[in-house]
Amino acid sequence: MIVVNLAVCAALWGITIWRAPGAWRNKGKRPLWAAFFVLALEMCFATDPAARWLDRTVGVNSFSALLKHTAAVIAAAFVLEFLADASASSRLTRTASGRHPLRPGTVVPAVTLGVMITLFAIAERPREAIDLLTAYPHDSLVVAYVLVWTSYFGWAMLTASRLSWQWSRRPGPEHLRRGLRLICIGTSIGIFYAVHRTSMLFFARFGVHPVSAEADAVLNVLLALVPLLLICVGSTMPAYPKVRAAVLRYRNLIKLYPLWDHLSEAAPQIRYGRKRNRLGDALDIRDVRGRLYRRTIEIRDAMLILNGSAPMSVRLRAADHVEDAGFSGRAATTAAEACWLRASREAHTEGLARASSPEAPAQAGSDLDSEARLLLELSDAYFSDLSITFAWQHVERLSNSRSTHSGATP
Repeated sequence: MIVVNLAVCAALWGITIWRAPGAWRNKGKRPLWAAFFVLALEMCFATDPAARWLDRTVGVNSFSALLKHTAAVIAAAFVLEFLADASASSRLTRTASGRHPLRPGTVVPAVTLGVMITLFAIAERPREAIDLLTAYPHDSLVVAYVLVWTSYFGWAMLTASRLSWQWSRRPGPEHLRRGLRLICIGTSIGIFYAVHRTSMLFFARFGVHPVSAEADAVLNVLLALVPLLLICVGSTMPAYPKVRAAVLRYRNLIKLYPLWDHLSEAAPQIRYGRKRNRLGDALDIRDVRGRLYRRTIEIRDAMLILNGSAPMSVRLRAADHVEDAGFSGRAATTAAEACWLRASREAHTEGLARASSPEAPAQAGSDLDSEARLLLELSDAYFSDLSITFAWQHVERLSNSRSTHSGATP
């Protein structure tokens, strides 16, 4: 279970860090970010060795248990705050001063924490214990403490389930609705966790143990972590399209580097700023969209410069070359463009280019993503043997033509 706890802890910190910029900019996202932050902090002491170390350091027996339950109360309150504010059915009326009125989502957690801390302080805890209920099943104050905690947690999960289910049934983005359903499933399991803890408390008062202590401990961990994971996944699902788009743009940025690099060697004036090596460029994850936009522009600028060195005769030979290779349709158009572009680049580098009238581009994208896809297809064709062979033949033809003209000069 230590591995599971560490994995959940790492996931929570990852989500907390990832959500921090959005929470800083958008006030409505702060409650959910705060919930993940509180849980991530608490999960640092979720393992038994870490919990015992914390108790020894603070000097209070079972302090880690109080921290765990307090964190759960606060996190649940933040989740309820987020769901209540985001749900269309839970809009709050403002007072005349413009402030939100005091609501149960604030009062109930505060009262619960006050009662829990009071019961924890006055209960006798003569020895260190990770689980208070297991260590002191017959202590009335400990039983009351656990009962208060489970009652609040069950109420919070029930309220969260109701809000997320109602919201998921309203019109909206599909990823948002799926995420809310996952949150609903997670909070429903949280209700079962509260019922399980309460039932174990009831049975223990009569000396009945339906399951062994080891099985009960494992079941408690699973019933606590699985809802947490489902809530994590569900809350991040609405951001999936944006994350997917960002990952694809980052991939396109990296994959377009060879084409940009090869063309910019022949036309270095297209570069905006200093040139970076491929590894350094790939490791830089800042402003991916802006850099991709700049890269597509610079590639098009290089093509425009080399366009003037590819007369119609070269383009027609490229089309015949591609047709002889068995290409047709859009693939043939892309391959022919790659052939004359590669040939023009090599002729330009060798100093054999001849000026001619530029031609309009064969195809172009309507937005950044479609433009990047077209240039990636062009890049694949540009570095293919088909284009390389055509470029060699073109350079050889120009060299022979120059040699013939030089030999004919008296």
